[in-house]
Amino acid sequence: MTNPLVLFLLGFILGILTGFFGVGGGFLMTPALNIFGLDMVHAIGTGFFVIAGNALIGVLRHRRLGNVDLKLGTILGLCSVGGVEFGKRLVLHLEKLNLVGTYVRVAYIILLGLISMWMLREYYHYWKTRQNGEARDDFGSVEGTHRMAHHINRIELPPKVSLPRSEVGAISIWVIVISGLIIGFLSGFMGIGGGVVGLPLLIYVMGVPTIIAVGTSLVTVFLTSCYGTAVYALTGNVQWAPGFIILAGSMIGVQCGVYATEYVTGIKIKILFALLLFVVAASVFLKQIGMVTISSYLVVCSAGALCLVILLPLRKIIQGRH
Repeated sequence: MTNPLVLFLLGFILGILTGFFGVGGGFLMTPALNIFGLDMVHAIGTGFFVIAGNALIGVLRHRRLGNVDLKLGTILGLCSVGGVEFGKRLVLHLEKLNLVGTYVRVAYIILLGLISMWMLREYYHYWKTRQNGEARDDFGSVEGTHRMAHHINRIELPPKVSLPRSEVGAISIWVIVISGLIIGFLSGFMGIGGGVVGLPLLIYVMGVPTIIAVGTSLVTVFLTSCYGTAVYALTGNVQWAPGFIILAGSMIGVQCGVYATEYVTGIKIKILFALLLFVVAASVFLKQIGMVTISSYLVVCSAGALCLVILLPLRKIIQGRH
């Protein structure tokens, strides 16, 4: 492994992204740990451990700000546990065939690439409507009422649950269950806390406002990651020492990331999130074709630059108060 200072800095960066985007950071950390020397299975297991700690701190901070729908996050998280088990078994099977590294990296490239392209396309639509003076805070629609969510919320398959904290009148419980299983499977297979999938699902499928989706996503991430940590630890696939060093840096970064969400709009969170996913997908692709050094610099430098963009408004606010 690389030296502790680099791991601490990685944790700080991941903490900022966790607090700001409502994700555990596994989509960035697992590839980074793999790039820095851990085999893919240990990178996934260690990533789960750090993600669980990150998510817990983020949930507590966001709940103080009123950004958490505990009911929705808990249902999603509990449903995701079954999916994690299937994902983990697939990873361990591929490890026996010596294929896990390639398959997980390809999954990262496809998943993150598709999500980032979707969100960037939505931003382009927002930009076009803005030129005509029609744009609002969200991507061309009222915050939290994306067109896809409107159609899904009309599904009458009982039972239905009401989510007033998320401004969702009623939604079929089966939409939440299926979403949870998808989040869990991808979490167990790719070593992500689930936020990278959960955040878009909450916004576009369930119609949850962006800021509420950020806090609620972390509840799901916490529950999923706790289970993921347990199952990977039982098979000896968690590296505790580097995990604790990264977590120490994350504890500081999460506070900054959560605080920064108070001073941004939903659209800024979305466009920055889309750009981050695109960069991570590109770095994993470079790793897959053997350009390890370039991949390492790209993922770390891009994440660091994004953190500066997130923290810059806080600097101006602090200076203004003085």
